[in-house]
Amino acid sequence: MATLHKVIIIGTLCCSYNLLAQKPLTDRTGADSISLRMELEEVEAVAESPSELEGVSLKPLVVVTSQDVIAAGHSSPEEMLEYLPDLDIRQRGNHGTQADLSIQGGSFDQSMVLLNGINLSDPQTGHFHLNLPVDLSAISQAKVLSGSASRRFGTQAFTGAVNFETDPLDTTHVQAGVLLGQYRFHKAFLNANVSGKYLSTLASISTSGSDGYRDNTDFRTNHFFIHTTTGIRNVNAHLMFGLNTRKFGANSFYSPRFQEQYEETSTGFTAFKLLLRKPLSSYTLNTYCRMNKDYFILDRSNPAFYQNDHLTQVAGTDLIGKFSSRAGVTQAGILFRRETILSTSLGEPLEPPDSMVIKAGIAYSHRYFRNQVNLNINHTYEGRWVSLEGGFLLHFNSDLGSEPTLMPGLDVSFRLSQKMNLFASLNRSMRMPTFTDLFYQGPTNNGNPLLIPERATTAELGITRKGVDIQSTLSGFYRQGRDLIDWIWMEDEKWHTMNLTEIDAAGSNFSVQYNPGTTVNKMVSLEQWKFAYTFTYLTKVSEEVISRYLLDNLRHKVSMGSHLAIFRNFNLFIGLSFQDRNGSFLKYDVDSDVSLEQPYEPFLLMDVKLSYSFKRIHIYLKSNNLLNTHYYDVGNVIQPGRWNMAGIEFR
Repeated sequence: MATLHKVIIIGTLCCSYNLLAQKPLTDRTGADSISLRMELEEVEAVAESPSELEGVSLKPLVVVTSQDVIAAGHSSPEEMLEYLPDLDIRQRGNHGTQADLSIQGGSFDQSMVLLNGINLSDPQTGHFHLNLPVDLSAISQAKVLSGSASRRFGTQAFTGAVNFETDPLDTTHVQAGVLLGQYRFHKAFLNANVSGKYLSTLASISTSGSDGYRDNTDFRTNHFFIHTTTGIRNVNAHLMFGLNTRKFGANSFYSPRFQEQYEETSTGFTAFKLLLRKPLSSYTLNTYCRMNKDYFILDRSNPAFYQNDHLTQVAGTDLIGKFSSRAGVTQAGILFRRETILSTSLGEPLEPPDSMVIKAGIAYSHRYFRNQVNLNINHTYEGRWVSLEGGFLLHFNSDLGSEPTLMPGLDVSFRLSQKMNLFASLNRSMRMPTFTDLFYQGPTNNGNPLLIPERATTAELGITRKGVDIQSTLSGFYRQGRDLIDWIWMEDEKWHTMNLTEIDAAGSNFSVQYNPGTTVNKMVSLEQWKFAYTFTYLTKVSEEVISRYLLDNLRHKVSMGSHLAIFRNFNLFIGLSFQDRNGSFLKYDVDSDVSLEQPYEPFLLMDVKLSYSFKRIHIYLKSNNLLNTHYYDVGNVIQPGRWNMAGIEFR
């Protein structure tokens, strides 16, 4: 890690306040290394990590490390995020097949997903935000920022953002693993880190699959990812490439009337990142491209009945500068992004018909694109007891004409003591409709090309304590939403997208992490204990409507996790999650072909992992949903019961 040389600022910021990924202060030599916790003087630093994008954040972050993932035995990012506060993970297919990410009671389209600080959010639909081109085993850590972050990251960060990080190390090592389980589930991965005099490279490959826990829930998933970094003096360069393919039976995923739905997606990603550091400034240049191909069949046994094929392309360039002075740190950036879709149904029809675009034997009859430019300025001032960060994002979008949208915001942090901080924030946010919101037409869905952007003002207040053994956060938020977009059930028995005039959200969160490292008795020691409770309340719209996504938020969420070290290298992880969801869904009866409204029922999940480690070998047994709970994350998509697995890893 390189500081800003003579302009180190003694302040009140903790390293966890930076979503854009300052490296851990420990010297990691591998995924199984010991993490040493200690309190240090606070300084502002410019990291060599490729995840740095824009300045600091005075709001606290939730950080999940690779050690946390190993302890709990998570096999996908969705499993990892399931237990975090403020997050709602609604899975359709398990083990990374498909899941929706929502933050602070928002919809899945209102959250942003980044990889090493680069925006991976999908403009076609938020269902694909978590189509990461890298396996969880190769991710060094993930950071979650709850609350409006549009002024820092762009319009997609309407309710928050999650940044996944990969980190080529300065050592050469190999990590491999195999996991087998019920329903012919299998997963295998291989990660290799190669370090030389000038280059460090992380390469990862994985494959997983299952025959499914019920009819038409089989899946096959593959990942390939490579991240190379080099540095000469004050310049660092990063080159990244990733590919993710998924094929899965989508039983009732989008409509319960069609249980033979099937989908294939492939996501490719490449990026180049250049960082230049000077004594009083730093500069970051990002250039990236993301492509996602989505092939959907409504009836797997009869593809000709109804099918869609979409090819989404996103290209962007970001130029960001950070400047330090006696007045604080100023960050300014310009971000350009172009979003394009070629489709058999989404977008505007190509005229004349013979102008269809042919790619890989597919005739795309529709096309749509939009360009956006974000101008960003934020300034951070750090006093002895008070820190301020204020700024704005000026957003230009070709869909909105020449008139820009201004999104200002202000964060304040008060240092109450060496370990406690009080923070407050007020931010504006905006989100453009997805291509699915605008154009999708199907047997049970009608998009709306006349949709206008969503807008919101979010206020937050909270207090944090960060010590060696205990870290805790108590916070609350209020979001005033206008013109929010949702799918509404209409009299023609179809879902229609529309702007709901006014929906306000309020919520609170309490989380605590205890790292005692103390012995319970001669055979057992408690390594870590986590607890989080999140409450969210949404006001109803003026008229009674049946909402598909927006009003079905998690009202209560309680998460608990315990990591115990047991005699002779055994470890035990126990995770509990209680969820009580607001709203209802139209439960479909296949025999009568009738849908009746049914409220979501609360449920309790329990995951357990027992492991044994010997030198570089890690053997474990795990059970997801040990209590065999019957539950729904999404209406009509019943989740699997108990799922037992066994695995072995070499590190």
